[in-house]
Amino acid sequence: MDVPVLLLEFEGVLADTAAIRRDALRESLAVESLFPSDDAIAPVLGYTTEEAVRRLRRACGAADDETAVELGRLRAERAFAARAGKGIAVQPRVRETLESLASHARVALVTRASRREVEFVLDLAGIAGVLRPIIAVEDVSPGKPSRAPWLAALARIAQLFPGQTLKPLAIEDHLVGVRAAHEAGIPVVAVGAFPAHEAVEADAWVEQFADLTVERVRALSGVGAGGRR
Repeated sequence: MDVPVLLLEFEGVLADTAAIRRDALRESLAVESLFPSDDAIAPVLGYTTEEAVRRLRRACGAADDETAVELGRLRAERAFAARAGKGIAVQPRVRETLESLASHARVALVTRASRREVEFVLDLAGIAGVLRPIIAVEDVSPGKPSRAPWLAALARIAQLFPGQTLKPLAIEDHLVGVRAAHEAGIPVVAVGAFPAHEAVEADAWVEQFADLTVERVRALSGVGAGGRR
């Protein structure tokens, strides 16, 4: 028996985090008098906070310094939490869409965000119980865009369905995630404002998460990574 599995990113797919993540990174780096441009920040939003800080420091000409990267990560996460505490928007019709998809597939979260960030928003939105398991940045090393988090989620789910074939489909908001999911051998749906030349790298594209219907998931089940229908 085949078991459809959806592996969702949290940022950009379920919650609209780009603006506060961008501002949090800026605030963190400003402590070191580093001021990355919008063009420098956009490509790193698909990475973990730690890797985003590392790449932005390099883009600003700062020397590699892992202590500085760690301090920058901590500052950025605190700044993100402070902003999220004032309110963070989930994407339209998230709860209804998740409940519909969960009637057809196992739905899990594989995210570059921290567990604290994720659980805070999911609890507020009343959707935490739908997503099992949740693989956050601190749960697996290395984190996204390594293949390890996706494989960890599939391994956990496989324990619940012994002898059955999992049919995974990743849902990603950034080109970094699309490419990494393909490296894990998982077909992927791109969600959100992808330029056309990036969207074509995914197996399908939807404007927002609510456009991902059970029928579309069924149509994509079993598509090899990099293949399209």
